[in-house]
Amino acid sequence: MTQTEFTAAIAVHLDVLHNLAAWLARDAVGAQALVQATCRQALRTIPQLPPGTNLRVSLLTIMWGLYRQHHGLYADGLDDKAPVQVTADKRMLFHTLSRMDLDAGLRQLPEALRSALILTDVEGCPLEEVAVVFGWSKPQAQVAVAKARQLLDSFLQARLATPTVLPAPEEKDSL
Repeated sequence: MTQTEFTAAIAVHLDVLHNLAAWLARDAVGAQALVQATCRQALRTIPQLPPGTNLRVSLLTIMWGLYRQHHGLYADGLDDKAPVQVTADKRMLFHTLSRMDLDAGLRQLPEALRSALILTDVEGCPLEEVAVVFGWSKPQAQVAVAKARQLLDSFLQARLATPTVLPAPEEKDSL
């Protein structure tokens, strides 16, 4: 594969890379820098990978590695002793909330759990790919996503239970 063909193959996955980078970096400049660093490293390392390697997984793995390295993250935040079950009814909660509430809930999650949840539930990545990206086994990836859903659900339930105080309507001046 030529350098141009390889660059075009990377371009197919830029949306997924940028979406994850935006959640990790939390600002547009940081997200763009993370995507660029990922692409630079990919252009140096991936062409040497054996044929049949999943490019999306390789790119996401590079991005996660760069992010962890830059932020000094080494623990995965997993406790896989007790798997967590979340019913489909609980997931319906996500559709009743504003984007702002959902964003606030996602920001409460540890980085690895938030990223795993975004890749599976937002980007549609299979658990097998998520496991490879984070260096987990498939059961660990299942636990991570379930734990992320449970933590997010707890936060969002608490947020819904908290009454919202609306400002009093302004009274019209009567002349």
